[in-house]
Amino acid sequence: MYPSESKTQIHRTTAAFGIAVALIASASTASAQSGTRTTPQTGTPAGSGTTMQASSPAMQGYCPVCVLEMKKWIKGNAQFTAQHDGKTYLFPGEDQRQMFLKDPQKYTPVLGGDCVVALVEMGKRMPGQLNFAALHDGRLYLFANEKAKGMFLADREKYANADLALDGKCTVCRVEMNQDITGSPEFTSIYQGLRYQFPGAEQQQMFNQNPDKYKVSR
Repeated sequence: MYPSESKTQIHRTTAAFGIAVALIASASTASAQSGTRTTPQTGTPAGSGTTMQASSPAMQGYCPVCVLEMKKWIKGNAQFTAQHDGKTYLFPGEDQRQMFLKDPQKYTPVLGGDCVVALVEMGKRMPGQLNFAALHDGRLYLFANEKAKGMFLADREKYANADLALDGKCTVCRVEMNQDITGSPEFTSIYQGLRYQFPGAEQQQMFNQNPDKYKVSR
């Protein structure tokens, strides 16, 4: 035992280590249970934990609009694509593409498809797998493995807003005025998977013009 550590501190450290080990473990290669509506029925990718090539479409080509609106995993067509937050999304037709373009924040996976549980518990960005997906409050979450998904389902409130930068405070106001001002969901921008909220259109525009100046490290 380290002299400066109490028993409570050691127990917390041990628990945190156990969570980290569970999250880092390779995802199961078996397909998710067929009774789970938010799992691809065909063409299900193996949960290898590997990162896709930058040129590959987001969500391995599955249509995010179909998942949210129809609760079905449908492959997109390379003829119908849209760019958002540095990723390319595919759709089976123009109707789905237009729905996405009107409100991309609604349809893109939370945290850009990374695992919110890994971010909260380990402070690390780990790619989520389509095998381990869940819908919550109209948003699509992808998890690194079954363990992470189970942790999310057991305590949604803890992880649901892990992608919200500065807990909803305006990063532009903090940088420019050194003030913590709560943003509004009406003025939301997504950058590198994180949601940024602003009190008005002016601050949002300043962020959109130079997001690297105002982004937070996470």
